[in-house]
Amino acid sequence: MGQPLMLVGYLALGRIAPLFWRLAASAAHRKQGAQANRLTERFGKPTAPRPAGPLLWMHAESVGEVKGMAPLLRVLSAKAHILLTTNTQTGADQAEALDLSGLTHQFKPVDTLAASNSFLDHWQPDIALFAESDMPPGMLQMLGKRRIPKALIAARPSKTRSKAPRTAAALLEQFDLITASSGKVAEDIENLGAPVSVIEDLKAQQREPAAPLDWPEEQLRRPLWLAVSTHPEDHALLFAAQKAIMAQRPDALLAIAPRHPQQARTWAQCPLEHVFFSKGGVPDHSTHLFVMDAFGHLPRLHAMSHVSFIGGALGERGGHSPWEAAAAGSVILTGPDLSNNAPAYAQIPHQIVDDAASLSEAVLAAWQTPRPAPALPDTAQGATARAVFALLEQQR
Repeated sequence: MGQPLMLVGYLALGRIAPLFWRLAASAAHRKQGAQANRLTERFGKPTAPRPAGPLLWMHAESVGEVKGMAPLLRVLSAKAHILLTTNTQTGADQAEALDLSGLTHQFKPVDTLAASNSFLDHWQPDIALFAESDMPPGMLQMLGKRRIPKALIAARPSKTRSKAPRTAAALLEQFDLITASSGKVAEDIENLGAPVSVIEDLKAQQREPAAPLDWPEEQLRRPLWLAVSTHPEDHALLFAAQKAIMAQRPDALLAIAPRHPQQARTWAQCPLEHVFFSKGGVPDHSTHLFVMDAFGHLPRLHAMSHVSFIGGALGERGGHSPWEAAAAGSVILTGPDLSNNAPAYAQIPHQIVDDAASLSEAVLAAWQTPRPAPALPDTAQGATARAVFALLEQQR
């Protein structure tokens, strides 16, 4: 049986209409506010030299994937230089926030024959890792022809596997190593004929102790709650909940850390007095919303409050990982759609809220309880890293 028609069509489009991908990439680059002189990276033309020695290429699509891969990247960087690619500027910002020596960031090349070959000719990676769900068909073919090992790391739930199983199976069979974020994901993948070597939730290993933000003492004493990894559909509910909370606690402060910080800077209307971290804002007595519109500081907010609303679960996004908040000892509040992180939420006490009234009541109640103990799962720490190192050794 030949390749699935969906896959054949995708690969054909990349060969006969590469201009389509180039135009789409150029538009995305501008929309994201990325540096103009780095646009060539998306066409496989690098803006940095290849370092000497072993090179491990990791692709993490955006900010969430970069954060999820951070524990693994810190371990892998001890054995090889890391080339980390992302498809978004927010992912690039998060890569910089890792502050990891021996790491080079580039934007992911479009999935065309010319861009993939140019990228691989320059970087010559010893191994290629793809985070969570990204499986670029054209690039996978090019890696296979060059006999460069490929690994899918911490695979997560995927609609493609259920809606297009033949296409998913054809892509999965090209990987030399597959690790899954949960037993259910591993079962889904193995039902398509691809073996899973490791089951390990890397996001559960994130734990970054931090000092509070440098605020005046009277601001540090205010009742504070957090809303992290939020999306546009979350914000109206959050604003309404904060106003309801202020009716009982006039000094209450909400700190929002949007999933994509630049979205907050374009809020046309916000009914709360607010300040932006990126502009040097510090709350005063009239401030009721603090916007953390920069990466790398979320642990500092978690150090200041034990109440966290996790965004992305009010619509149909499937929610976001609760592990960072849980590891900091937070009461976890979130929306009803947890399909992307169901195994994690099964291990962590949490409360579902779906409107401003239930959210405000939950926050007020949480302030009356002590900070929970940090929640970390019993995972096979380092199993993914060991599997990657073994694959890397086979290349030497």
